[in-house]
Amino acid sequence: MSPFTMLQNVSDSSRQGFQSRLREYILRKHGSVNAFCRAAGIKYPAQMTPYLKGKCMPGKKMLMRLENDGADIEWLLNGYSSGTSSDQLGGTLMLSRYRMDVERLLREVRLHMVRHDGIYSRGIEAYAVLDSECRIVELTGSLEKFLLYEKNSLVEAQLRSLIHPDDYADVESAMSGGRIDEEILSFNSKFVTGAGGYMQVDWSLLIKSKPMSDRNEYTMVLRKACC
Repeated sequence: MSPFTMLQNVSDSSRQGFQSRLREYILRKHGSVNAFCRAAGIKYPAQMTPYLKGKCMPGKKMLMRLENDGADIEWLLNGYSSGTSSDQLGGTLMLSRYRMDVERLLREVRLHMVRHDGIYSRGIEAYAVLDSECRIVELTGSLEKFLLYEKNSLVEAQLRSLIHPDDYADVESAMSGGRIDEEILSFNSKFVTGAGGYMQVDWSLLIKSKPMSDRNEYTMVLRKACC
């Protein structure tokens, strides 16, 4: 069956599965939604928002863009590939490496917190990955739950939009400073909640340079500040 005939009966779970796989594909290959849009000839990145939030499935034109970009359409739509076994293993390996990188970054931040600041030993309450343009890539829903937002409402949100302007000035200054290949920054900031107020948050940001690239990758971990 052609992938382009698979869109007739689409359940909510199918849309959510597609949303997750699409985000993984874009980040794995391009690093950000904006970079994918430039490569795929999509003028406005906001066009990707309904797909990345699981609101709808793509039409033939969008599927053609993805296919021309090198995406496995059947894997995006169904979670499996019709290619050869070696193709399937290769795709699985690439996806596993991406997930392992995220988990490795998270472990490194945890270790840093325990070694350098004992107050963090009481636990991390949320984490998120940021793309090279400091947009939130929510992988687990923990950040939205922590900040009292609805599920998927923070996908592609800018970090600056979640932090009080006075506090973000310090964050921006620290992030713009010269650094080595890897660095961990720690902050205490007021984050905007889904209820419309602010939450005082202790958080750390692991900044790591991507090999053979001028881009950075980020992992953010958070917990409520001690009263």
